[in-house]
Amino acid sequence: MAVPAAVEGLEEELTCPICLGIYSSPVSLTCGHSFCKECVQEARTHGHSLQGSFSCPLCCAQADPAMELLPNVQLRNIVQKFLDTPTHQEEEKHEVQCEEKGESSGKQDKAILCDFCLQEPQPAVKTCLNCEASLCQAHLSKHSTKSPLKDHVLIELCDAQVLADRRCPQHGKLLECYCKTDSVCICVLCCVTSSHKNHEITSLEEAFGQAQNILPGILKKVKNCEAVLNENIANLLKQEKEVKTKESLRRNQLENLFEKMCLQLNNKKGELLKVLGHNEEQQLSRIQTRIQELKEGKDAASHGVQELEALRSQKDLLLFTKAFAVIQARKHKPVRSEAGVQLPAPPITLNELTINTILRLFQHFLSDIQYYFEVPPVCEHLTSSAQQQSGFPHNSTFTIPSPYSSFQFGVPSPTFQSVVPSPTRHMQSDQSFSEGCHFWEVDTSNLTWWKLGIIHHKFECYLQMSNNQLHVFLGQKRITPKEFPTALKVVRVELDCRRNTLSFYNVPVKGGDRAESLRLIETVSIPSHYPVHATFGASDGNVKLL
Repeated sequence: MAVPAAVEGLEEELTCPICLGIYSSPVSLTCGHSFCKECVQEARTHGHSLQGSFSCPLCCAQADPAMELLPNVQLRNIVQKFLDTPTHQEEEKHEVQCEEKGESSGKQDKAILCDFCLQEPQPAVKTCLNCEASLCQAHLSKHSTKSPLKDHVLIELCDAQVLADRRCPQHGKLLECYCKTDSVCICVLCCVTSSHKNHEITSLEEAFGQAQNILPGILKKVKNCEAVLNENIANLLKQEKEVKTKESLRRNQLENLFEKMCLQLNNKKGELLKVLGHNEEQQLSRIQTRIQELKEGKDAASHGVQELEALRSQKDLLLFTKAFAVIQARKHKPVRSEAGVQLPAPPITLNELTINTILRLFQHFLSDIQYYFEVPPVCEHLTSSAQQQSGFPHNSTFTIPSPYSSFQFGVPSPTFQSVVPSPTRHMQSDQSFSEGCHFWEVDTSNLTWWKLGIIHHKFECYLQMSNNQLHVFLGQKRITPKEFPTALKVVRVELDCRRNTLSFYNVPVKGGDRAESLRLIETVSIPSHYPVHATFGASDGNVKLL
């Protein structure tokens, strides 16, 4: 176990102080120190050219530059025996493998080399600011032992660019001070000669200490800022995901909508083509029937012609007379000339006027679609303005005030409230409408007389059911009577403030999509007076908002 330790100690003794490697052709100087022949020759040449003399790199003893370097034969033999030992060969082989492995894995890593190594520069470990040089471990030890160099400033390893950044670009001195006024690092000359002369100056050590004191607070603020930014980014990413999800949903809904529209358009096209086909069959059937009748008459006429032609050659008086009497006794109806038969009127009128009208209506339809895409209908939660203040939210039933109670109707004046009995009762909503598109649906299945619409202090528009008859009113003017649909149980009132229209729809209560199965009762153009309120009227029973 002592052999490896002895070999390791011997290797240290056989190391050249210049190249820090095992001696190669060792030579000795007059002072007794030994070096590699190439190392000492390069050092002697370098020292002689710079200073005119040569000194030992270790003890600085003066030597003659022209002195012949004598080989140290004994030291060379010891080095050779050391190199031939198995332990050293294994270590050398392992070092070669590590170097090859390091070259293959990190060829791009550039190490900073020692500036004092002459033959094979070793990796540096520290940088001296005063010398502006990088030192390996061996030369760093020598640098620290020399008294003139002890006060030099050593920093972590850095390259020439970093060294340049640590000096003042104006004076070339080390940046050793800090200007609080301008928040910059400066050199000593900047403090007394430049624009920083009258500024608040401190040392780098003091500035470092002050910065260390306020660093935690600033770090906390920056971390809080980072956390807020991360939260904002997370919110934006979440919003981005929601936008994509909603956009995908809208696209699917739009595709489904137009597929349904195309399906209904194709169905209507099929219905009309079927009607045209049926009408064509009826017309062709009449024509074929008349052709068959005429062919039968033609066959009978042709047979009579043949009989008369044959009778002309008959010479027997009796036979001629008898045969002619039979032919003459037949009924010969006169045949009038006709261009065709009377055909049923076509079920569809398709001419230039009709086509233009349909295309114009289709353009209006497309315009309506665009409008509803921009301003979708909004279903409002209406509230009552009658004496009870609970209101009538959707999916709830409320009772119209009795005839003997006071109630508010329209935008009242003090004389517009009444306690006089009335066969009908009215109520209006607190919620008013001035813009947008709104609708509400009302269940009227248990009412015999009712009215639904909107009211303003200048006009009123409503749909009224009375004696199983529907009437649309705008003020005192009855727009048009409507036939009573037996399935009229739920009525939708739709207000479009942008187009100034009020529409009434029959809403089926069983099966199917309510929006698809709506049936328009009437659309009325109303005056552009806003705000308006929803109004309800009934003679008995309850009104239910859906």
